[in-house]
Amino acid sequence: MKLMALKPHRYGTRHLTAGEEYEAPIRQAVAMVAARRAKFAPDKPKPAAVETTGAKSAETEAPSLDSLRLQATQLGINVDGRWGVYRLQQEIEARRE
Repeated sequence: MKLMALKPHRYGTRHLTAGEEYEAPIRQAVAMVAARRAKFAPDKPKPAAVETTGAKSAETEAPSLDSLRLQATQLGINVDGRWGVYRLQQEIEARRE
């Protein structure tokens, strides 16, 4: 398990300082966390996969909820926060007609 030291302490032959990351077996990791010497280190976010098959055009992608809310607000529609994508699209089309 990956741990992050909360305060200076020794682990094995290493002298750790606060904020330093290290690995320990699960049993020892739980003991260090229980003794408040360390906390479980957060997982590093994985980089987003880049699509290489070809770019989609803006018309084929589903519109996002935020972009629809922005369009509706610009058209003068009083947007209800409970509305979903379908309702926002209906309101925008009704206003444009």
